Amino acid sequence: MHCPQGSGIRCVEAAFAEARGCLDQGSVFRRTGTWDADEGIATFPLALPAEPVQVSPSDPTREVTTRLGEDCERLGRVAFETLHDRSGHRLSGSDLQQMSRWTAMARLLSGRVLLRIAEGHEDVAVASALKETAGALRGSAQAWQQAAAAWHRVVDLADPRAHPRLPPPSYEIVRQGKVVRLPQVSPHPGAVVSHAVAVRVGQLLFGAHWKPEERPGEPRPRTAILADAGGEGRLAAALYRLPASGWQLAMAAPLAVRRAQGALVTDSVDHRPQRLPGEMRFHSVHPRQVENLIGAYTQVMTAEQAAAGALLNLAKHARTNVPRALLDVGAHRLLARPAGMGTAAAGERPHGPSETGRGTARAAACPTAARHPLVSELLLPVLWGGHNPETEPRSSPHCSVTMRTTPGGRRSAGSRRPWAAT
Repeated sequence: MHCPQGSGIRCVEAAFAEARGCLDQGSVFRRTGTWDADEGIATFPLALPAEPVQVSPSDPTREVTTRLGEDCERLGRVAFETLHDRSGHRLSGSDLQQMSRWTAMARLLSGRVLLRIAEGHEDVAVASALKETAGALRGSAQAWQQAAAAWHRVVDLADPRAHPRLPPPSYEIVRQGKVVRLPQVSPHPGAVVSHAVAVRVGQLLFGAHWKPEERPGEPRPRTAILADAGGEGRLAAALYRLPASGWQLAMAAPLAVRRAQGALVTDSVDHRPQRLPGEMRFHSVHPRQVENLIGAYTQVMTAEQAAAGALLNLAKHARTNVPRALLDVGAHRLLARPAGMGTAAAGERPHGPSETGRGTARAAACPTAARHPLVSELLLPVLWGGHNPETEPRSSPHCSVTMRTTPGGRRSAGSRRPWAAT
């Protein structure tokens, strides 16, 4: 826009008005052009795709913490796709059982890493924080192991890779041609990534050639672990990603159980129907067993929140900021909020019946997820220096974001500046 000499402020105002009009038109065209786009693309724009990853002994141990973060991004994508049913490959009962076992091992190994760092530590306060955090990770491992144990005597017919030991077929069954082969189903990428996470933490502790099937041996020197992790603070920040993504998976697991419920069978004697023929070993799973499975993952959420808070406290003792935790607060709120909740802004496309139905199913599968204390009662007070912005607006020491309350009661952020990770 050409401005003649002497026009002054009026020409500048006209230029801004013209730019505003162009932006308004562009926003309208963008909204109308993306109505049919997948909402998941905008929800997690930086999340890596949920694809299986393999761990090699040739992977350098100095890259373990970086690759752990990438694996946790993939697990977060798995949780999101499970909650919104956006993946053609759903989590099966076998996947959930294997993921629970590998996640339990990853938490145990993470705790052992911290105990190794605490050996002979000069700072008593940091050593105490390391041991306390290791205890929280051990509690998380126990919760995941209990979730895996809840699948004992339960088989998913759609994916029976995990099943009790079966007796060999009798000669009569073979002669009559009644032998049925179990279907061969590829594991979900989330199960493969969970295995990779456990192996990576083991490599950090025992060396690059460690495998879960072998005896662990002696752990590496604490100086070597700290050198690969970049110090105690960065190690705590890297390990924090594990319970953060684990909380998301534990919240999505009940919905996966509900979806697989129709194909779940059991040979539990306690829940065996009275009129079931004696030659039939398996029968449909009892609703009480399904509730036990869902309750086990609810306990996992509580244990993971404790582990996440302990790791953030450890990072605070090491004077290391964890800006990623603030992003996880928003991600957790987004996952816990049922689809279709909230008021659509003017000009925005409202959610359809399918989105609202998925939100209702998620709320029924895990009714305590939306009000779980992970973000409001534990993580935020740690991140905001002992103050909870839900009840007391305050500027964050880790990120210059001032929270204020709008007339509609929603939180908005002002005076932002980029987060700088140390």
